[in-house]
Amino acid sequence: MIEMPPPPEPPELEPDKIRALIDYADKQAAYVEAEMKLMRELGRTTPDEDLSELVAGWKFTAQGLRDSYDGQF
Repeated sequence: MIEMPPPPEPPELEPDKIRALIDYADKQAAYVEAEMKLMRELGRTTPDEDLSELVAGWKFTAQGLRDSYDGQF
């Protein structure tokens, strides 16, 4: 049977640093969503410019940070 190593622990960071990282990821998601909306309004969208996966990635990152630090933030 394969022996699993212990799960990794998130790095110890000051609470303000963790909040700043989460805030950055949230703001990046909102920015890219606004950028996509503007492109649609200007009629400049193509399938290559669909950034929804990027938005989902930023949202996933923010949630992952929250979860890694036990939902404290």
